[in-house]
Amino acid sequence: MARKAFGIVGAVAALVATALAFPAIAHHSYAMFDQTKVLYLSGALKELEFVNPHVWVNVIVTNDKGPATWQFEGGAPTQMVRLGWVKEDFKSGENVEIGYRPMKDGSRGGQLMSVKFPDGHRVCSNRGCGDGTGQMLNN
Repeated sequence: MARKAFGIVGAVAALVATALAFPAIAHHSYAMFDQTKVLYLSGALKELEFVNPHVWVNVIVTNDKGPATWQFEGGAPTQMVRLGWVKEDFKSGENVEIGYRPMKDGSRGGQLMSVKFPDGHRVCSNRGCGDGTGQMLNN
């Protein structure tokens, strides 16, 4: 009888663990980004949010309609550091080129793929540069 009780408790524990893990799996969906293309735009760096769970790069893009803030979501800060990201490289007001996978709904932002600085060096995201090179480090 005790064996049967332990078996039932184990099965319930496994179901609970699976139910609790589901939100974490859903959190890492890339469904909102158009994975079929990588676009590029330039703008003035507004802010680098180097925080968990994801790095965000905010850029002010100015066009004929005026300035607008665009937001790009990257990987975890620890991943980005391993890929060569240095917080001090991101200077507010500096012009950068962003490579990104656009939002499917057309909103201003997307999945961050790369950042190119005025001196020509580039850092890539944890998902690669998105340019088909497979490059994962500075170039």
